[in-house]
Amino acid sequence: MRLPTVSLLAPFTLILAAGPAAAAAPVTTYHLIDLGTLGGESSYATAINDRGHVVGSSQTSAGDWHGFLWRDGQMTDLGALRPTGVNNRDDVIGTSDLATTAYLWRGGRLVDLGTLGGLSSFPTAINDRGDVVGSSSDANGRDVPFLWRRGTMRALPLNSVSGINNRRQVSGGTVVPDGFHAAAWSRGRVTDLGAGPFNRSNTYGINEKGWIIGWQFSGTQTERGVLWRHHRPFDVGTLGGDMTQLKAINDRGQILGISQTAAGDVHPFLWQHGTMADLSLLGVDPDHDIVGLNNRGEVLTSYRPVFGISHAAVYRPQRS
Repeated sequence: MRLPTVSLLAPFTLILAAGPAAAAAPVTTYHLIDLGTLGGESSYATAINDRGHVVGSSQTSAGDWHGFLWRDGQMTDLGALRPTGVNNRDDVIGTSDLATTAYLWRGGRLVDLGTLGGLSSFPTAINDRGDVVGSSSDANGRDVPFLWRRGTMRALPLNSVSGINNRRQVSGGTVVPDGFHAAAWSRGRVTDLGAGPFNRSNTYGINEKGWIIGWQFSGTQTERGVLWRHHRPFDVGTLGGDMTQLKAINDRGQILGISQTAAGDVHPFLWQHGTMADLSLLGVDPDHDIVGLNNRGEVLTSYRPVFGISHAAVYRPQRS
């Protein structure tokens, strides 16, 4: 990808320092593992858990699209399910080609999560306790965020949702006068996380520490990645250009995203402890669509081995 050249910040340089007698520090590189398909030409990935198990959709040998759960080198066919998330128990959430409501796949059985009185619902995220957040239409046709727990769906006092952790802390967003703000919900209380220029911000996800990632605009109305720790915003910076978009955060505090370089190209990065590393220098192809990140540092992606074909894949970090 390429954007118009904007150079507001100095480009990031990775420096490894060591004493005169110290051996060279090992450098992490990434190895691509193609997950294959269900017998057809294409597949794409949507989520990865901390065991390295992946969900997505794939073409079968007949050319139909089915959901899949990939684990231990094998792809399980989930039929009409279209996965949107997976937890560490391999519970899979998604939609179905056969209905308009959200579903939970658990141990080979599909559970219809229902709606808030309307005709449709969509699942966004699931935690390890089996709690699901998403959005549903209500009886008046309005789109309302929900929390589904133990068979019961209830409305959340938010206007969007993006994630939930095992403490049932939810990341989302809320409408404010003349704007929209990133927000967090926990134990019945909504916390407005604020916004930068143009009174616009929203969230992308939350980790087990309660750290939330999302975005707000820069002064030039370009997306910038923001990390909220203890509800305080921190701009994670860029690779030298103006734009940064965050994709995922794990429980180690690592953040995966894409960012504009000083030359105007867009590269994948991994942010940790205030440092942004350009992953294109470590084996991650900037043309691949990065999707997710787990606690092992594995990067989920979909890529095109040939024109017109997509494959789900995982970049695994390794020491050189």
